[in-house]
Amino acid sequence: MSGDLERPRRRTLTGGWSLWRCEAGTYEDPGDLERAVAECALVATPGTVPCTVASALRDAGVVDLDDPADWVRLAALDHEEHWFRCSFDWQESDTRSVELVFEGLATCATVWLNGEALLESDNMFRRYVCEVGDRLSPQNELVIRFGPLDPLLSKRRPRARWRTRLVAERGLRFVRTTLFGRISSWCPPVVPVGPWGEIALEVRDASSLVLAVARHWSEVEGSNGVVHFSGELSLSTEQGSPQVEAACFLEVDGTSFPLEQVEAGEGRVMLSGQGVLEEIECWWPHTHLPQGERPRRYDVAIRCEMAGQVSRVALGSVGFRSIERDVGERFALRVNGESIFCRGTCWTPLDPLALRSHPDELRRALEAARDAGMNMIRVTGTVVYEMDEFYSLCDELGILVWQDFMFATFDYPIDDEAFRASIEQEVDQFLSRVAGRACVAVLCGNSEGQQQPAMLGLDRSIWESAFFDRWLPERCAALRPDIPYWVSTPSGGDLPFHTREGTAHYFGVGAYLRPLEDATVAQPTFITECLAFSNPPGVHGADLSPLERVPKDVGTDWNFADTTAYYCSVLFGDAEEGGHDAMADAELRRAAVAGVMESTQARWRDPRSSCPGALVLMHRDPWACAGWGVFDSEGRPKSALYGLARAWSPVAVMLFDDGLNGLRVVVCNDPATPLVCELEVELLRYDGTVVDRVAVPVELAGHASFDRSVDRLLGGFVDSSYAYRFGPRGFDLCVARLRVEGLSSEEASEAIHLPLSAGLRPREPIGLSAEWADEEDAILEVTTEVFAQTVSIEIEGGVAQDNFFHLAPGRTRRIRVRPHGREPLGGGTLGALNAERSSVVDAPLDGRSRPRGRTAR
Repeated sequence: MSGDLERPRRRTLTGGWSLWRCEAGTYEDPGDLERAVAECALVATPGTVPCTVASALRDAGVVDLDDPADWVRLAALDHEEHWFRCSFDWQESDTRSVELVFEGLATCATVWLNGEALLESDNMFRRYVCEVGDRLSPQNELVIRFGPLDPLLSKRRPRARWRTRLVAERGLRFVRTTLFGRISSWCPPVVPVGPWGEIALEVRDASSLVLAVARHWSEVEGSNGVVHFSGELSLSTEQGSPQVEAACFLEVDGTSFPLEQVEAGEGRVMLSGQGVLEEIECWWPHTHLPQGERPRRYDVAIRCEMAGQVSRVALGSVGFRSIERDVGERFALRVNGESIFCRGTCWTPLDPLALRSHPDELRRALEAARDAGMNMIRVTGTVVYEMDEFYSLCDELGILVWQDFMFATFDYPIDDEAFRASIEQEVDQFLSRVAGRACVAVLCGNSEGQQQPAMLGLDRSIWESAFFDRWLPERCAALRPDIPYWVSTPSGGDLPFHTREGTAHYFGVGAYLRPLEDATVAQPTFITECLAFSNPPGVHGADLSPLERVPKDVGTDWNFADTTAYYCSVLFGDAEEGGHDAMADAELRRAAVAGVMESTQARWRDPRSSCPGALVLMHRDPWACAGWGVFDSEGRPKSALYGLARAWSPVAVMLFDDGLNGLRVVVCNDPATPLVCELEVELLRYDGTVVDRVAVPVELAGHASFDRSVDRLLGGFVDSSYAYRFGPRGFDLCVARLRVEGLSSEEASEAIHLPLSAGLRPREPIGLSAEWADEEDAILEVTTEVFAQTVSIEIEGGVAQDNFFHLAPGRTRRIRVRPHGREPLGGGTLGALNAERSSVVDAPLDGRSRPRGRTAR
């Protein structure tokens, strides 16, 4: 036997697949299918697995996603039958075992290998493993039939204790499939059908040591880091006994720790043990690290010494961190003992048809989230468990994950033995898959499993669940004791949807059209969904996305475009519709959502707030629309994201109107490093006249904040909030600016308080201009003579690092422009709500001569 230690070899069955669609019940088995193909009764579509039927048809050019009729046809996939077939060769003989692994089959699937039935699947979230070593031949045929859900949905079942309004097909509570594509109010009506997870052969060679099972997780004990490991070593056997002995060690950051070995028969040896590193450096969310640093992670491996040979299997890396939540009804998180204001979005699959993403696209999306100041992403119970690469990247980038299990809104039949056994396996598989991930911060039983019955006025006892209230938290504690469990979101308090205790889905500012002050008056605690608006895509011009795709709550006579229009009227008065000018209307809506997002999130981040976290619904539009996403369907940031990014910046300055107490300046310093800066506060008129000014030094420890009234900073009463109104307002704007040692001007933080009463400033010549100040680093210098309200920058082939911001009179901002896509940066446009007209920004000339921008008057 070789002394090499290895993991099972994996051969993915990716290419060579064919897909056929037919009416349900047309063919019974692969033989029937083969005869129909031979008679040319079916037309094949090529496919690459993983995929779904919808993504395969899209990739093959069979459907046009710009054609509404094709969306209708794709919505009928649940009623049809779909066959996938792949041929592969097999020439190996010296193997101990060969397993055929299915990482995800959506949803009712029957599998045949070489004409013999192999598997029946009814849970798209489970991993299925079949031993096939004695079934393989030199040429093999794998066939999968995905049947319609209609027979399951039409079957007579026990009645639910409550009925959800969010999903039309109530029988889905018996089926383990995603609700994504089946909640028509906000996502494409395309149901996922097909092999959406990888299909692979996993091979254990007869002549080698195989680390067949490996699971590790970490925890913090004082200043030490502990890595726990359990696994199974598979040896070749002779008459059932291991032929050789091996010494195995757990390696953490190069330090070795011996593992206990227990023979389990049939050539199996169970491994267990732990490694302790002293004085470790903790893993942190990126917002709480020094600028430019990445979270500290430690490499983990298993080393085996046998017959004078040493071999090693890398297991990836771990981060050491502690995560705790506050005791009692209030939900708040502490990471490594520090309270964290968690901010981010509710995730949506980047590819709404395939439900999986290319690793490069996933990295770009998560890096964009990090750069926007997000330190948490919620994977909601209405989508799917994400790919392994997602959690690995969140570990690397320092992004926490609020993880729902894939249960939402339904009264699930947990008393059904088969259903219960299936979901228990689903839970165990997922928890094992993310066992070593530092990023996973919360495990949540379900989404709206308590809210739905509570809103129907049902008794609290109806909300209770033996699965979610007892079995699931106990299982999470057994497999991931380092992660807090939360039963459902929203939940806590007198009613689960009340906002002062537990977790909240807060839509007071938003769908419920509450005044902006409600974000404070409601005293929301940890918010796992909020600020759902119809966010127009683009920077300039009319919003041409389909109106029928604007999100709409079930049973209402309004949609979320009406919500956005309402807050346009709050901010800009009667001008919100821009008459019949679609371009002006879209520009006002973009400005409105940017302003509301920034001001509301800033209120919640205020250290005086009761809110320890807020996650926006949602991350990315699942199709081209003015949807809830803060990124559009192509991954470009919308105006909403820019407002959020300013409020979420790790080092930020904010201004608050405290009524009779005047304006207040808050400086937040989330990183661990001290902040040494100068805080400048100015009271200005629109034309740049300085009414008052002060500059004070500020020194903050890491993870600390600064809080002062403007009156105190300026040395006396100035009626900074114009609450007392003793005569005309003495100034128009209050500007707070941080000048930070070690930060360039484009990275400096600035806040401008424009009174709500200012409304929409009249269009006039304001002397707004832009020119490329540094072509190599793509930095655009934007200047204005008069106050510029909501400056917007659009550059062809690029994305501005900041956008939709106010610009103080006489002030220059340096804005970095990052490429988006493969095309070089081109020209663009510059505008502001109160500029007489927008202007053209010339394309950079790559250093040959520096073009000057033109003025937006």
